[in-house]
Amino acid sequence: MPEDLSPAENEILERWITTVRGALDVPGTELPLDAVLGLSGRVAHGTVRPAVPATAYLLGYHVGRAAAAGEDEQHVLARALQTVDGLVAAARRTPEEN
Repeated sequence: MPEDLSPAENEILERWITTVRGALDVPGTELPLDAVLGLSGRVAHGTVRPAVPATAYLLGYHVGRAAAAGEDEQHVLARALQTVDGLVAAARRTPEEN
């Protein structure tokens, strides 16, 4: 769980994740929350804040599609996080640097 949250906020976050998993019938697979939250922060600060939920949706879609095709979801997620992190770094550059 994120270190910058209070114990009460961590509890709320844990309950929320459990609730959403149950409602969407998502198995209790490993959720690299720190990596996802870290990337979310970099997306928010490297592009625009509304890019965060769009990016999260696209990551989830990509990982789900790959897992349905038989790929290891943790490996696919790690690769996708790294890819998007690279895109954020490129978005931060000035047009002259791209």
